[in-house]
Amino acid sequence: MAFLPTAGRFIITLAVLVILGSFASTHFVLLGLTDLGVEISAGDRLSMILQDIVGIAPAYGAIFGAGLLIAFIAARYVTKLAPSQRKLVFLVAGGTAMAVTLAAFRLAFDGIMPISGARTTPGFIAQIAVGVICGYLFAHLTTPARAKAGNDTKGMA
Repeated sequence: MAFLPTAGRFIITLAVLVILGSFASTHFVLLGLTDLGVEISAGDRLSMILQDIVGIAPAYGAIFGAGLLIAFIAARYVTKLAPSQRKLVFLVAGGTAMAVTLAAFRLAFDGIMPISGARTTPGFIAQIAVGVICGYLFAHLTTPARAKAGNDTKGMA
């Protein structure tokens, strides 16, 4: 990964966010349907997950990507105060970005969550967990040693 600049590492993180976030959202939507007695085959589940990943990617990536970008920029400055806690700081930043973005969604849509897989508490927590995973991933991909190896000492690393 040393050959990738920070922006490339962010794009990798964003791709993981879109895939995991869409998967989690679809899972909780399908769970709600099965709770209502709807039978969904494994093939249908897989098909729906793949369709959702492709369908939601542009909007989900843009909206949550903006949240992650803001959070990761803030995390970069926080890590200057606590460099030994770098991975923890980015982990918290990723989870916070998701929680704040989801809360903003709810406010913007008069209390209705437009991400249907995040309407339940477990679904909401799953989306935050995706952010946590992506925060950790980004911190790992942009460790100072990796950034120096790629001659990328500027940016969010």
